Amino acid sequence: MKKAIGYAVVLALLLTGCGGSKAAADPALKIGGVTIEDTLSAASVLDVLNGLGGSYEYAEAISCVYDGMDKTYTYENAVVYTYPDGGVDKLMELYCTGGDVQTPAGIALGDSRDQVVETYGDGYTEAGTVLSYEKETASPDNEPASLYFEFTDGKVSAIGIISEHRSE
Repeated sequence: MKKAIGYAVVLALLLTGCGGSKAAADPALKIGGVTIEDTLSAASVLDVLNGLGGSYEYAEAISCVYDGMDKTYTYENAVVYTYPDGGVDKLMELYCTGGDVQTPAGIALGDSRDQVVETYGDGYTEAGTVLSYEKETASPDNEPASLYFEFTDGKVSAIGIISEHRSE
């Protein structure tokens, strides 16, 4: 009887591992082999993109939420949005539409919607052609950090990350 219970426990443990685990949908991207996380400073993200030899167009506007200027850097295959916080520009969003970009779990431009859901699971929100995997916020007054995928004809056409930031 003890052996039967032991086998049942081992079998139950093995079965709970079936189906594999899903990758964590942490807001991070790998560009040119360098990992960019949502918590990096805007300067660090720009250093990576500039190091890949890209030139950019620059725009700024007075921030509606923060004291200072919101800034936008538009590269050939990426757009970086920043916001001012205590005299430092922080990353708000990185939106990539081309080049050597993928998630740490290996999802890249051109992959299917099914591949994204198979990799990250069904804990997403969907708005039109975008699937977004959001993290819990540190404050209810903040917008959540997220990893998101935009689709064209069922294939990933853009990948982006958004940093947690204060709401309006």
